[in-house]
Amino acid sequence: METLIKHRDEMRLRGRIIAELYGPDGRLKHRSVTHNLLTAQGDKFAAAAFYTAAYSAWGMKLGTATTVASKSGAGSFIASGDYVSGSAKALDNSTPKAGATNDIVQFHRTWAAGEGTNAAINRVAIVDNTTNAGEADATHTFATGVFDGAINKGANDTLAVTWDITLLGA
Repeated sequence: METLIKHRDEMRLRGRIIAELYGPDGRLKHRSVTHNLLTAQGDKFAAAAFYTAAYSAWGMKLGTATTVASKSGAGSFIASGDYVSGSAKALDNSTPKAGATNDIVQFHRTWAAGEGTNAAINRVAIVDNTTNAGEADATHTFATGVFDGAINKGANDTLAVTWDITLLGA
C-alpha cells in the first residue's frame, strides 16, 4: 500500500521600490523606499511568467494619485487623470534580471531629463503596455506602489526606479 504525503507549497512575492531623483549636477536630491502590492491581474501575470516571455513588452509609468495601493479598484492602477504625461516607458534594456541570489527579479527604469516631469509624483506601476498612458482599470497593471512622499521631478532631473520582487518560499 502506498502512503500519500500531503504537501502544500506556498509561494509569495514581496516587492521593494527604490526611487532616486538626481539633479542636473548628478547629485541625489530625493530617495524614497517603499513596498509594492501585486494587483489581482498581477497574480495572473506572475503565474504566466513561468511559461511565457511575459516581461518582453513591459514598462513602468508614473502617477500623481496618493490612493493606497490595492489588489483591485482605484488603488490598483494609474488612472488617466493621474498619469504623469510622458512617463509610460519600456523597462531599461537590462531588466528584468535575476538578483544576486536568484530569488529576486529586478525591474529598472530611468526617466531622463525632460521625461516624466511633474512636481507631485506619488506612485509607480509596472505595466504590460506603454502605449495607453492612463488606464480605466487594472487589466494592464502587474504591481503598483505609492511613495512615502511626493517626488518633485524638474525638467533637468533624472529619476531612477529600481523595483525588486522577492520570491519567498513556504
